[in-house]
Amino acid sequence: MNLEVATKNNLKRAPAPKPVYMQVAQQIRDLIKAGALAPGDQLLPERELADSLGVSRTSVRQALATLEGSGVIEITPRDGAYVRQRSLESVVEPLTEILYQERSQVDHLFEVRRIIETQAVCLAAGRRTTADLERLRELNRRFAAGLDDRDRAYEANRQFHLGIVETAKNPLLTEIMGTILTATVEVYASARRESLSNTSNLSKFVAEHDEIIQAIASRDEELSTKLSTQHIDDARRRVEIVIQRE
Repeated sequence: MNLEVATKNNLKRAPAPKPVYMQVAQQIRDLIKAGALAPGDQLLPERELADSLGVSRTSVRQALATLEGSGVIEITPRDGAYVRQRSLESVVEPLTEILYQERSQVDHLFEVRRIIETQAVCLAAGRRTTADLERLRELNRRFAAGLDDRDRAYEANRQFHLGIVETAKNPLLTEIMGTILTATVEVYASARRESLSNTSNLSKFVAEHDEIIQAIASRDEELSTKLSTQHIDDARRRVEIVIQRE
């Protein structure tokens, strides 16, 4: 076997460079891991943090949203961002590394998501409150309002899916799903953003989200599960197409 064939057969394609906001999020995680930032410490304001890191405020804002979604920090309108500690946060980094190594095996990740999210949506249909339904509708409205900005749409979509799991009212499920979504953001961000660049796809997602919310509102566990399964499987196929072209 010649070197060219051996290389093709045995070496995996190097992962694409991480977007700037992911690099910023990783720098903050590294500071927390090294003890330079401790639980309860306040982060610099957005503008100062952007200046100190030499990046845009948009990148800082996206990094903070990612860290908040994974439970690494807490953001309040009045006081800004603070470091917090979550029991499963330490799982994110090793899980991310595993996903990078198996990046082409998109079906494995989405199988895990389907197991968690379809069970969660079934529980949500039985446990939802009026407040839960309004929150899900608001999250989908935010998604619909951000369709012209891929990064904004990506984050709003992530928040919606995490919101469904939160409606199941099982804190452990929420922790696990948050960890998986955070790792997914870091590994498949470019593929997901490309898959979300099609406006017709995005409009379809909004409609599908509405259908899932309505099924939850009707307490229809079977329909909620069916719609969620179809939605996740469609997302998997779109990401696979992008990954195969890279």
